[in-house]
This record gives sequence, structure tokens and C-alpha cells, in this order.
Amino acid sequence: MLLFGGSGAHGAVDDTWIWEGANWTEQHPSVRPAARSDPVLAFDNATGRMLLFGGVDSRGTLLNDTWAWNGATWEEQSVAAAPPARKAASM
Repeated sequence: MLLFGGSGAHGAVDDTWIWEGANWTEQHPSVRPAARSDPVLAFDNATGRMLLFGGVDSRGTLLNDTWAWNGATWEEQSVAAAPPARKAASM
């Protein structure tokens, strides 16, 4: 299970955590999405990766970027078209 971002004591955060059945372990990828709260995450069966879309940054700006997590690293996805920026969506 993957956790990314959210709202911390000082605004949106950009940390990545993995649930390993009994404990959460923080990951430290060198590249990661910008800090945000309320992104949407879903597993992509076709690629075996988690996809992250959108959210809102600490200034209240809605985001519409797409990222993929392969279990070790984040990679921003280049897309020809994306939905309008949003937060708290469902996939």
C-alpha cells in the first residue's frame, strides 16, 4: 500500500510511505511529485504501477500532473491530454 503527500502541520507534504503489513516505512526517492494534499492514487494493472493525479498545493493551487510509482521511484508522465486540475477525485 502506498501513501503520498497530504496535509501536515505546516501545509502540504511530499513524503512517500509504504505499508509492509505491520509497519509504515518512509521511502526517500530522489525525484518525487511536488508537495500536495488530496491527490488521487490508483493501481494500474496494465503497467503494475501506482498512478497519482492532481491534488492541491499549499497555496491552494489545483494540480493536474500525472506521476507513476514503480515500487522504488517516481516518474512524471508525459501525457498528450489531461483532465482539468482537481483535488479529491476518484479513480
